[in-house]
Amino acid sequence: MDEIIFNGDIFVGVSGLQLQQERFEFPLGVVLEGTFAHVMSPVTVAFSPPIEAGHHHPGPWKAARGGFAQDVTAQVHIPHSAAAGLGPKLEIANAVGFLLKLWSDPGITMPVISNLSFSEIRSAPDSHAHIIPFEHRRRSFELRLLDDAGTVESVTWVVSHFDTTLRLMKECPEFRLAATALHVGQFVENTALTLISLWGALEALFSPSTSELKFRVSALISAYLYPPGATRMEQQKRIASLYDKRSAAAHGKPKHAAEDLVATFTILREVLIKFIEEGHVPTKQECEERLFGCRD
Repeated sequence: MDEIIFNGDIFVGVSGLQLQQERFEFPLGVVLEGTFAHVMSPVTVAFSPPIEAGHHHPGPWKAARGGFAQDVTAQVHIPHSAAAGLGPKLEIANAVGFLLKLWSDPGITMPVISNLSFSEIRSAPDSHAHIIPFEHRRRSFELRLLDDAGTVESVTWVVSHFDTTLRLMKECPEFRLAATALHVGQFVENTALTLISLWGALEALFSPSTSELKFRVSALISAYLYPPGATRMEQQKRIASLYDKRSAAAHGKPKHAAEDLVATFTILREVLIKFIEEGHVPTKQECEERLFGCRD
């Protein structure tokens, strides 16, 4: 049903990004622009089953407190020409959302998708707009920018790296896994599971084997992020100590604190940003060549 309703342009609501009148044009004709709508989905309770399958529940109905409500402050317009089918369009939306979280503000979400522009809904007939939830779970572990003064300016970086990110997501399963782990990590209720998933993504990227994971993964990550010398050695030790927290969580005896989780998010974020800016996910051999000084 959604494939039929969303077989044309789609509009993805963005929450937490204040663009005012700013408009950003992406490749493929995708546009990010400011708007405003308060999307509400209140809870209504019925007390009898429908007379026939597919019919409405008979009254009385009772309004109840609760439900879902969120401000949409911007929208991503993905035209029909950008991709065939709803699935590929959602891949584009996920790439934009991931980049906005990665670079602009980790608190940005995409709560809903609409078949109409949010400004157009205002004058459209009732029930003409079809809106479905997209990313509306509560953030259990909230990451925030220390300074959001440059949030709008940061969107320029998002636009310029969109093509590369979409390509890496399609071509590299390890990159896609890491992007997903970072993208959804704030919504997982158990921080031990978040920590395990973040390190699982790092292991997939940097571990050529399952032996000596702690040293191998920490050494390869530090070699990738830092030049040879004392800083690399100290960072290897720091990353290895964070891996110990992952191991404790994986064995059901978590010992991590909130700052350990933030530090792990930060490591994965730095790795992904470097992948994107270089336009390449290094092979395991390339990582080992960096470790031993055979590659810059």
